[in-house]
Amino acid sequence: MFNIIKTKKDVENFLDKTNALHDGYIIGVQYTNGGITKLEYGHHFNPKQTKLIIQVLVTSIFDAIVEIEFENLLEWQIRDNQWDITDSSIIFDENGSIIWLDDVYTTAEEIKKGSYVIAKTMQWRIKK
Repeated sequence: MFNIIKTKKDVENFLDKTNALHDGYIIGVQYTNGGITKLEYGHHFNPKQTKLIIQVLVTSIFDAIVEIEFENLLEWQIRDNQWDITDSSIIFDENGSIIWLDDVYTTAEEIKKGSYVIAKTMQWRIKK
């Protein structure tokens, strides 16, 4: 069962239950876009029908696999240098979008150095 992130309390629960992904390694990424429509002179891309699933092996919680699912993607980047995630953060922007970061960043320039997702929805679960 997935846990939906909508409030700051949901964020706190995610960070607590996943140990903020500390000692985590991205082991899977799947992107899909079900919103591409053929037009007479090209294609239309509907971002509301995009989905990104990230799987993170978190060794600090007994090698659990945390699966995070985002929908309605606005921007994303996955960087994997085989380094572990030492912390992660989730914030809400002024438009109500969710921003997931693979560390605690303070500037927009720092965000681009790592993995991040900006989306309209986020949910997660620990896979058994």
